[in-house]
Amino acid sequence: MTQTDRDTTQLLNQLIARFLSKSNLPEPERAEKAKQLLLYSVRLLGCGPRSTIYDEASIVTSLKRDLDVRKGEQAAARFQDEYQKLVGRSHYSQQTRCGLLHLLHQCLKDRPAESGKSAIPSAMSYLASINMGGLPYIPGQANSVRQTAQRTQPGPPAYTVTFPSSNTVSAEPSRAVSMSGSVLQDSIDLGTKTFLRQEMGMNSSWEDAGTFTVKEPLLVKDVLYASQGINGKFTMSQGGGDGSFSIAPQADIPGVDRMLITRLTELGYLFRKVKQHIAGSSDELGAMHQALCAALSQELNDFYRLMAVLETQSNQPIPVPGGDAEPTGPYLTLRRLNVWLGEPLRRMRLLAQLVDGTDGLTGGALAGAVYELSRNGDPFISAYVSRILNAVCVPLFGMIRKWVFEGVLEDPHGEFFVQAVAHPRINAAVAKEQYGDLWRHGYVINEANLPPFLSGQLANKILRAGKSINFLQECCGDVKWVHDRVVANAAAASNVGLAQVEALDRFVSDASAEVDKRLMETLSSRFHLAKHCDAVRRYLLLAQGDFVQALMDLVQGELAKDADSVSEITLMHCLRTAINNSNAKYDDEDVTDRLKARKQKAAGQGEQGWDVFSLSYEVRGPLSALFTPEAMMRYLRVFQLLWCMKRVEHGLAASWKIMKCEIEKTAARFTDGKSVNEVVRKALRLRTEMSHFCTNLQYYYMSEVLEAAWRDFNKRAASAADLDQLIAAHDEYLSTVLRKALLEEGGDALRVTLNELLDNMLTVHGVVQRFNEVVQGVDRAIQQQKRQVASRNAKGQWGAGAGEHSIEGVPAEQLVPILRDVEELYRHHNRALAKFTEQLPAQTHEEVRFLLLRLDFAEVYRHHNG
Repeated sequence: MTQTDRDTTQLLNQLIARFLSKSNLPEPERAEKAKQLLLYSVRLLGCGPRSTIYDEASIVTSLKRDLDVRKGEQAAARFQDEYQKLVGRSHYSQQTRCGLLHLLHQCLKDRPAESGKSAIPSAMSYLASINMGGLPYIPGQANSVRQTAQRTQPGPPAYTVTFPSSNTVSAEPSRAVSMSGSVLQDSIDLGTKTFLRQEMGMNSSWEDAGTFTVKEPLLVKDVLYASQGINGKFTMSQGGGDGSFSIAPQADIPGVDRMLITRLTELGYLFRKVKQHIAGSSDELGAMHQALCAALSQELNDFYRLMAVLETQSNQPIPVPGGDAEPTGPYLTLRRLNVWLGEPLRRMRLLAQLVDGTDGLTGGALAGAVYELSRNGDPFISAYVSRILNAVCVPLFGMIRKWVFEGVLEDPHGEFFVQAVAHPRINAAVAKEQYGDLWRHGYVINEANLPPFLSGQLANKILRAGKSINFLQECCGDVKWVHDRVVANAAAASNVGLAQVEALDRFVSDASAEVDKRLMETLSSRFHLAKHCDAVRRYLLLAQGDFVQALMDLVQGELAKDADSVSEITLMHCLRTAINNSNAKYDDEDVTDRLKARKQKAAGQGEQGWDVFSLSYEVRGPLSALFTPEAMMRYLRVFQLLWCMKRVEHGLAASWKIMKCEIEKTAARFTDGKSVNEVVRKALRLRTEMSHFCTNLQYYYMSEVLEAAWRDFNKRAASAADLDQLIAAHDEYLSTVLRKALLEEGGDALRVTLNELLDNMLTVHGVVQRFNEVVQGVDRAIQQQKRQVASRNAKGQWGAGAGEHSIEGVPAEQLVPILRDVEELYRHHNRALAKFTEQLPAQTHEEVRFLLLRLDFAEVYRHHNG
């Protein structure tokens, strides 16, 4: 016991003796009461009453004023003298004097105004009015002792918790044993404790009692345990409920402190939730989920360090108000703990919110959920969650670096927004040689895994950068350049994270530009992109005129057969001959070897070789990313139209040749050739109008459609910075050709009319051939008759035999069907052409206006329609 404690005990003895000296109690009973009141006074000072007792001047003023009212000026003056004596004793601290003065003031207020009353009830009333937490009752004063009042001064309060007692130690169930702060432990010796037990009828230790008081340090330790998800003595997790902690129902704790404990134990529930989420993590959930769990574990480690510090502080004794002992180190109370755990609780709530928001998510969706939580107006929340988001995105940025610089897709759990697609046409064994379609169908962006902080434009750059590297390695075989580039740029983006999205965009753009430049140079120099594009235009779009004419002359005999009778071998022989007979023989052998004559499958009965013939150009390696099967089918549609028009042109030219070089020449030998010449005139007129339409339409196709589109394509291809732009330029080129060639979707009516016109033109050649056969047959008959006449004349006979008539020309009955067919074809042609010119202005492109002007330059068809 310190000197201060001894002085305090001495003053208390003097004060109690002064009180009891005015009572009527006998001496033995007075001694017992004095001992009992001393113990209560020590307890009272040790537990630290919650009233503000440190303002010594105000207490003295209040005492003097009350004494003046109750006892008069003489009593107030006497108190002033005694107070001066107390102050004169310098070894008493201010806290000690304040405590004694506060005790005297309370006794004075509780003392009845009538003189002669005992001081003991007043003192006992005061002791009972202060809620010291389970003070033992005084025999004979139970009613006043059991009265408790609200405490307002911070300090180490004690709380009463009732536990089932193994033995009944008292006949009165309301009896309790009190434990409080360290002052009581230091001030009351073993004899005093024995006196208390004997006074209350107890024969066992305090812990055996049915009711005892809980120290605040014990509750602090319980809160610390609960904050780490551990059940304590008085706080326990609700196993069957939501996992939150509850206080033992037997605990007699003020409502404010109970609410404080409940709030602090929320931290334990949140801690358990986060810890269980981390424990449930596995490799199957993906790298980004593991990164999130690692970030959560790091936050829990920081929380563990704080708990270790707080547990150390919880072992420090709590100083008692009014005591002279200074704290030896930082100590904890519930209210201090509330301050300490304020920020950890806030962080743990955010972590629990992250756990709930990312439950079941992986990859970019998980990063997106964390990113959305970081978009908060609170700077603390934004900075805290952003730090976790940076940790979560470490695997994502690792995948981006691996993909952008090496073209390698390391994504075993499907978290990356770039995904490989198992396209039905893609096969690893044939992709490089047969299709090379990895660019278009090999990799796509999975929007579900695309984090919201990465824009669509940046995602496309990332996709293209990796595709370009992968394309260079897989399809172009440029492995060495890719490897050298990986070594040179190994540390280029090692420090790029979420906070440097702009830097990420910048280095992805630089990396993509470098790879795209290399890829375009490889396609141009090593794989001769321009040469093959020009070869496709010249051969599949029939821009090589001498080759087309030679091929038409060679294959017309074979194509005149039925479709089933056409031989593809014969067609290939004709193709090679046409190449050798034209300027195509000067092309590279690699180009001419790719050109093939194909026989397509017949669509029905009655088709000829003309209907199933086509040319194809084999494109291998990386160029197949440009010339895909879909693109080659579009080339085939244009080829079929142009080939049909070439056939019509060839047929009309052959018809003119027959009529001018055979029919007219033969008819000139007829005696009566007027009827034949009339049919020839009408047929030539029909042929001229058809040739006018065919020639202008071909000019429109070849000059204003194909050449214009080819010129635009060349400009765009020359300025294309990457393969995507080149593919887009090529697709636009084909779309423009199909649209302007009247082959796009939605132009069915116009195509039907055009097909009707072309079929009508093809029929003319058959009519002319039949007409020529009739004329030549008549000519042969005339020549035969002339030979017979000459032979008879040589024999001296009559030239004309009995009943024979001289043949002067083609009989009218043979010319009438031919003339009727020509006139019918003329009417059909005019009707179809008028319909075609009527439908043509509905096309949106302005080139058709020039076509319409050339077709109907004299407005003949417009007047005909009117």
